[in-house]
Amino acid sequence: MIKNKKGLALIVVIMLIVFVAICVLGISTFIVQWFEQLNADQINAKCLYLAQAGVQSALYNVRNIYISTYNTLGYYATGLFTVDSGETYRLGGNAADFLMVYTSDTRAQGTEFLGLYIQNATNSALPVVSIDRMVVTWTISGGGGGGHWWWGSSATLQSIRIGGWDRWTGNLNSPANADFITNYTLTGTSAISVDRLRFSSSIQNLSSMSIEFVMTDGSSKTVAVYPPSDTCQFTINSTGKVSGSSIYRTIRATYDLTPLNFNTDSKIVDIDEINTEITSP
Repeated sequence: MIKNKKGLALIVVIMLIVFVAICVLGISTFIVQWFEQLNADQINAKCLYLAQAGVQSALYNVRNIYISTYNTLGYYATGLFTVDSGETYRLGGNAADFLMVYTSDTRAQGTEFLGLYIQNATNSALPVVSIDRMVVTWTISGGGGGGHWWWGSSATLQSIRIGGWDRWTGNLNSPANADFITNYTLTGTSAISVDRLRFSSSIQNLSSMSIEFVMTDGSSKTVAVYPPSDTCQFTINSTGKVSGSSIYRTIRATYDLTPLNFNTDSKIVDIDEINTEITSP
């Protein structure tokens, strides 16, 4: 009888030990997971702050350079930047993101469209900002005093000149898909004049024009270039990361420099978090 009681007590003790071990294991696992989640949350927040720091750094450089330097709309460097030990942000994007198009001085003069400027928003070698073609769409108010509106009227696009050279020649109605003779790469950090878009007949009654710039990397950017407006937009992509972690946060922000009213009107016009890591340059 005593042996049976001892055996039963042993079983109870073993069961208690197992139960306590399971509880301890469960609590330990919970604590470990809780600390891991806490650490991941901290890294997440830090990555977001780093990405935001990248955007603000790029904006500071553009604004400061625009204020202090002649003949440029401002620019910033791309690549990897270290904020603190193991804490970085990387600035990059596609070619269209870095294409600045300035439209405040555009005008129709006889058979020519004038006053358009373009610029590369980075002084870094990468990404290469190169235009493959321009798709030009325009409307001209109808003649004859009737006040009618005609899509493109009778004028056809015959040439596009940038930097003193014809980059495309032909004879196309609107929308004109003007595939450049050779790709035009924006080098340097000065604003570049799109010298003229020449048409077959007068565009003096031009009512609107937009241009889609198709870049050699496949990206594109469409800009309303007429009527003129004080706008000059570019897009900043910034990824924040902490070494030793696969976590990243990327901010994509579009900024309008508004050069004529820079001090009062320049602002971020669109900002989002995107699920794409900037890995180059």
